Amino acid sequence: MGKGVAGGLQRVMHFFLPKEEDFFELFEAMAVKAHEGAGVLQRMLHGEAPAASFVEPIAVIEHAVDELNHDCVKRLKETFVTPIMFDRQDILALADDLDEIVDQTRATVDRMALYRPKTIPSGAVDLGDILVECTKALAEACGQLHAMRSADQGVIKAVNALENRGDQIVKQGLADLFEHEGDAVEVLKWKELYDHIEEAIDCCEDAVQTIEAALVKNS
Repeated sequence: MGKGVAGGLQRVMHFFLPKEEDFFELFEAMAVKAHEGAGVLQRMLHGEAPAASFVEPIAVIEHAVDELNHDCVKRLKETFVTPIMFDRQDILALADDLDEIVDQTRATVDRMALYRPKTIPSGAVDLGDILVECTKALAEACGQLHAMRSADQGVIKAVNALENRGDQIVKQGLADLFEHEGDAVEVLKWKELYDHIEEAIDCCEDAVQTIEAALVKNS
């Protein structure tokens, strides 16, 4: 670093400029937690244990992601100049998307424990598996942000494809419910549960689209 007036200015700018990696690390940590949360839901949907046993684990994950999100917002408020790749809106959008994935996952787990549906449709199991795949791909994407320089990323295409598969599973799952489930209360339960899982998957797509948009702006 230089000396004199120029060196002093350089040191001041170095102090105020944000470390892009700090935000990337927060995004990756949130995405990894989202993947962990999806795994909790997946185990519930596969019937590995009573639904009530998954309530506490998902709550711990959701609280951890809330803290990471708050930390991200706090760092952003203390930052005078945003990182090169993401502007302020991008940072807030991606953090909110990651947070919402876990919120929707927890909502599914909590309602499963509360509603205690009689059976778990195969469509719901498949949708839970899709969420696990989506969050895994998203965690990989967030782990690679420091090296991304192009919007043409395989992981972005993968999440988009998974979201499309999820849409088809939801449509077929609801059709099967309306056709074969004679208990209207069970239909209502699963209609809401499907909605929450689908929203979690949609938020995964929103997150990768935020990343894609940031890459396009900086390409």
